[in-house]
Amino acid sequence: MHILNYYFTPFAVILIAFAIYFSEPEKNVTYVSFAILTLSFGTNYWFSRNTYRFMRWMHNIRSFMVFLNLATSAVLFYLLGSYWAPMWLLFVVAPAAAAMFMRKNQVMIIAFVSAAAMLGVYYLKSVQLGVTFSRQLWAMASCHALFVVFFSMFVAAMSEMILKVRDSLR
Repeated sequence: MHILNYYFTPFAVILIAFAIYFSEPEKNVTYVSFAILTLSFGTNYWFSRNTYRFMRWMHNIRSFMVFLNLATSAVLFYLLGSYWAPMWLLFVVAPAAAAMFMRKNQVMIIAFVSAAAMLGVYYLKSVQLGVTFSRQLWAMASCHALFVVFFSMFVAAMSEMILKVRDSLR
């Protein structure tokens, strides 16, 4: 989880800051986005600082954090996705974090849930805005979803390989 906090969390913060600064969404969207980001960042930070206090429940806490990050990504994507196209990259964070400590089949499930959540938000926004999603836009969204799945599985494979190498050196 520390790797998530060192690399993915700053990336998410930068992505959201760019979305707000360069696209200038409505003030209420900006405030809600910052509130969600602050709450998510604070929760991730608190759990990572108190990791050893909850060793007995570590797996459950990590799973909770993955789904909390996934929910946060979905809400932020819903709020800012119309203003800033790269917001879909937030959906990579939760399954990539899961890939560091879960088995491949669990990572696959989380990656599919993340990809489905992204496609669901795309669909929800298109219905709310009254815009028909063309085949080309669905193809683009599907490529984003496939990237989430393939990247997550890549991280899972890399994590597994690193553990095998480490264990073989003992």
